[in-house]
Amino acid sequence: MKKTLLVGALFIAGIASAFPFRTSCGQILMVNGASGSLAHIENICESINLAVCGTFADVVLYTH
Repeated sequence: MKKTLLVGALFIAGIASAFPFRTSCGQILMVNGASGSLAHIENICESINLAVCGTFADVVLYTH
C-alpha cells in the first residue's frame, strides 16, 4: 500500500514546478514538471510527504 501511494504521489508530482522538497522525515526529493498554483503545489507536497514518511504534514511554500 505504501509503495502504491509513493508511486501515485511521484506521478502527481510531475505537475509541480521544479524544486527540491524536504519531507518531514528528512528525505529530499526533486519535484519537477509543469507549473501550477501554489495551493496545488502545496497539496502535491503534502501527498508526497504522506507517501514517503507515512505522516501528514502542513507544507508552507516560500516564494520570492
